[in-house]
Formats: sequence, structure tokens, C-alpha cells
Amino acid sequence: MKELEIAKEILKTDHLFLTGSSGTGKSYLTARLIESYKKDKKQVVALGSTGISAVNINGQTIHSFFAFGICKNTEELLKYDKNKKRLKELYAVLLNTDLLIIDEISMVSAALMEMIRYRLNASGFRGAILFVGDFFQLPPIRKKDEFGSDSLFGDEVYAFESSAWKSYNPKILELTIPKRTSDKRFFSILNRVRKGEIDETVTQFFESLRQNTSVMLLNPTVLFGRNYEVDMMNKKRLDEIDGELRVLEAEFTLHEKSLSQSRIESWLKSLNVPLKLELKTGAHILFCVNKWGKYYNGERGIIRGIFDEHLLIEKEAQLIKVEPYEFTLYENILKEGEIKSKTLAALKQFPIKLAYAMTIHKSQGMSIENLVCDINSIFENSQFYVAVSRAVSAKNLYIRYSRGDFDLYLKRCVRTDDRVREFYSNIKSITI
Repeated sequence: MKELEIAKEILKTDHLFLTGSSGTGKSYLTARLIESYKKDKKQVVALGSTGISAVNINGQTIHSFFAFGICKNTEELLKYDKNKKRLKELYAVLLNTDLLIIDEISMVSAALMEMIRYRLNASGFRGAILFVGDFFQLPPIRKKDEFGSDSLFGDEVYAFESSAWKSYNPKILELTIPKRTSDKRFFSILNRVRKGEIDETVTQFFESLRQNTSVMLLNPTVLFGRNYEVDMMNKKRLDEIDGELRVLEAEFTLHEKSLSQSRIESWLKSLNVPLKLELKTGAHILFCVNKWGKYYNGERGIIRGIFDEHLLIEKEAQLIKVEPYEFTLYENILKEGEIKSKTLAALKQFPIKLAYAMTIHKSQGMSIENLVCDINSIFENSQFYVAVSRAVSAKNLYIRYSRGDFDLYLKRCVRTDDRVREFYSNIKSITI
């Protein structure tokens, strides 16, 4: 794999920013890098900026790993750092880390980058950092007074605006070949939307997808901006199926009794599977994790058999046996010179959810064959791009909008920050 060899070569001497538009294989390459490093007996720590991204790479969240607590910037960190034992353990792990991965870097703020640098400097970290993501996608969530009146960081928002990013000066590897779709025109239009480019060609393309009502006959997945519509549609479609309703409860195990309830609840919320999975034979489902060679995140199937210990799921005209998947909340510890995972809590559940509807937020990382994007209730500019870029092809994508002038709406929501555009226009990257 050419990309893997290039990335490994860069990481021997430099930090690396792995970027590219949706569906170009960033997650796949990241997984291969982790696999390769571990095969070489190297120590890897994988972190996500959100709970969902952490689960997707089988890692931890940035805040929990670095013990940031509720601190919003370095000034607060200096003031409130108290758990000396926890920090001693963290620094021991970092000192022995060969590769630190930070996924969904677009959602890491400049202030958070400075906090990360503070921890790395304090630990004597000597490894390489792999930043993964696309700044054209979801931006950092800016909380009120995040930077504080005494902040050294002014109006810096994005990770790349921080002095920490500039000090790491990562080499940039940009993936440009579509892996999710073979529709070149669709991929080209998506790239224009990603960059906030909107003209008559783009508008007419998406206007034509509003006429794609035949997709509704393909039992599609409908993406909504809010949970309310998702829950209503999934319940309605399940009720329409004759047969016994089975409720499969997740099995939760607490390994660390001192774990706070708020941390447990936050982790459970980040998992992309329901604690109570309601199913009927004949229900359409989506897989929520990757199991290479068996199923992938976003792949569709139909329930053909429900048993206590396994499900029979039909996909691509064959039956596969699917067993519960164990999701773990863990922390890294150093044991006998190796970084080990200490399990704090675990949840066993089948790695699926009903396929009729889901939120745009929970669809991140998925590739969906038959897709309807209901964009009537989206509330962030980047949500439109994230939603439509889940589609495997434009042929099986239907856009639903009923709140007025579609052209005007498209111009409002296909926007990107000038700073992000400027960042990408000025970078020197290796493109593949």
C-alpha cells in the first residue's frame, strides 16, 4: 500500500497531518498505520476529539486521556491541575509513546492544541504525532469565554492557527482518490461543496437530486439533523413489520468502581449502538463498526434470525453470523515498559442499528448505498456536506427539502470559513 509506506517514512522524522475529503480513505489508512506500528512492536496511543471519533478508532477522547477535566485553556490547566498521581501515570505513558494519533482534528480548537502541547512538553514526549481530519468539515465547538480575557491566543479558533501547530510543523499527506464512490462527477461536485464553491452547475446538480424520489422505493436510510425525526421514523417502520418484537439489552460491566456516573453516561452516549436494540425478523439494519473482511461501518443488511447469542443477517445475498461486539472504556497505563489498556467499563451489544433513519452526526465515517438526506432541520453549514458525502453514488441519493427557496438555502449552507480556505491554498502537501 503506497500511502502506508509514504506515511511511515514521513513519521520517522516528522509529525504528519493526514487530510483529504470524505471517502478518500483517511480512516482506513489510519487503521493500517496502527496495525503496522503494533506489528513492529511500537507503542501507539489513539485519541479522538469526540466520543464518536474515539470509538471509531478504538481509542480514547483527548480530554479523558490528557486529564483536562473541565479546563478550557492552558491558564486554567495550570491553576487546577491537582491529580499528581494521574499525571505521573500519563507522563510515563507519553514518554514511551512512539505514535500519538489525534483524529477529527478539525474539531480541536487552538486553545485545546495549546493544552495538548503543554502536556506533551511536560512529559518529555519524543514520539511522532499523526493528525487526521479535514478542516473543511465540522469546526471546533466554541464555548463561551473559551479563551479567557488573559488569553495569549486572541481570536484563534482552528488547531492550525495555534502556535502549537506551527511548532509541530507537520508534513501534509493529502488523499485525493475517492474510495467511497466511483462516480467521478459526483465526487467533483462534493469537492466543490466542501470548499464552499456554489454556482449554477452545483445548484442544478443538487436540484436534480430533489427529483430522485425513486430512491424511496429502495428502502433507503434517511439522514435527519435531529434525533426526534430519527426516533419517529425508526419506530414507524419497525411497527409496519409483522412478527415478534425482540428487545436485546446491552450488557454493561463496570470494572473501575471509582468511575464517575457522568463519565460513564458520556461514554455510553458516544457509542453508535442502542442500549436497548429493538428488532424484528425482516428489519433493515446498518453495521456500526468495521470488521475488516466481514462488514463495514454503514453497510446494510436484513435480519433473518434473532437468537440470544447471535444474529443471522443477510447481506449481499449471503447469510452471516453476527455476535455481540465489546466496546470498552479504558485508559492507557505503562506496565513493564509497554503501554497497556486498563479497562474501566465495557458494553456488549450487537454492532448494528435500525437502518431506516439516523442523525447526520452519527453517520460520520459511514458509506451508505441508498440514501435520503432530509435537510429541513440542519443547523450547521458543514452538516450539508457531511450528509451528502455519505452517499456511495448520486444515482441513489435523494435530497428532501420543503422550506422555501432551495437555491437560496443552498447558498446559505454551502459556506466555508475563509481561514480554512486560505490554510489549504497555502499548504504544500504530498498528494496521492
